[in-house]
Amino acid sequence: MMHLLNIEYSKVRNYRTFWVILLIYLTIVPLAFFGLSYVQLPFFPDKSEMFGFPTVWNYITWTASWFNLLPGVLVVIVTCNEIAFRTQRQNIIDGMSRKQMILSKFYFFTSLALFITFYTFLVGFIFGICYSGFTDVFSGLKYIGVYFVQTMGYFAFAFLFAVLVKRPALSIILYILIFFFKFVFVLTLGETISQLMPINVIADLTPFPFFQEIFEMAKQDPNFVEPKILSQTIRSMVALGWISTFIFIGYFVVKRRDL
Repeated sequence: MMHLLNIEYSKVRNYRTFWVILLIYLTIVPLAFFGLSYVQLPFFPDKSEMFGFPTVWNYITWTASWFNLLPGVLVVIVTCNEIAFRTQRQNIIDGMSRKQMILSKFYFFTSLALFITFYTFLVGFIFGICYSGFTDVFSGLKYIGVYFVQTMGYFAFAFLFAVLVKRPALSIILYILIFFFKFVFVLTLGETISQLMPINVIADLTPFPFFQEIFEMAKQDPNFVEPKILSQTIRSMVALGWISTFIFIGYFVVKRRDL
C-alpha cells in the first residue's frame, strides 16, 4: 500500500495547483468558523457555546462541509490530468495492473480525506480548549467520524465524475453545479424522498447545528407539516451505499476503458 501511495504522492508533489487549492481550504475553514461568531441571528449561540466542547464538533464539521467542494475539485483535477496526459497508460506499461492503479487512487484519496478530517478535528480541538478547557472533549466526536464519511462521499462522487467526463474544466463545472440539484430534488421529490438522493444524503451527513431551534420556530406555524427526517445512522448507511456504488462504477469504467 505504501508503495502505491508513494507513486500517487510523486504525481502531486510538484503540482502547484494541488497545493494552492489545499492551502486555500486549510485557511478558509478556521476563518469561516471564527466568522460565524459575528453573525447576529436569534438562534445563533454565543462564542462560548459555539466554540466550546462538546458542541464545537457539530459546528466545526458543519462549517467545514461547506468547503468540501474544494478538495473534491482536487480529486477531479488529479484524475482528469491522469486521463488527459495518459499517465494511467504509462502506469500499465510500467507493470502496474489496472487493479493496482485504481487501488492507488483509492488509497491516496482516503489518505487525503483522513488528513482533512484530522485537520478539522484539530481546528475544533484548539477552539474547544481555548473556550472551555478539556471538559467533555470526547463527547460529540461522532461528528468527526461522520465528517470523514461525508468527505469520502465527495471524493467518490468527484472521482466518478472525472472518470466519466474526462475533461478537467468541464468536469469541475459540472461537479460543482450538480450540488445545486440538491434543492431541485427537494422541490420535485419532496423533503422525505429527496433525502435518499446521493447528493442530498452526503451533503446532509453533517447536520445543521441550529436545526432544532429553527424547527421549533417553524412548528409555531399552524400550517407547518412536520417532515420525516432520516436518523443519523440510516443516513450514514445510505451514504456508504452510494459511496460504494460510485467507487464500483468508477472501477468498472476504468477497468473496461481503452487506456
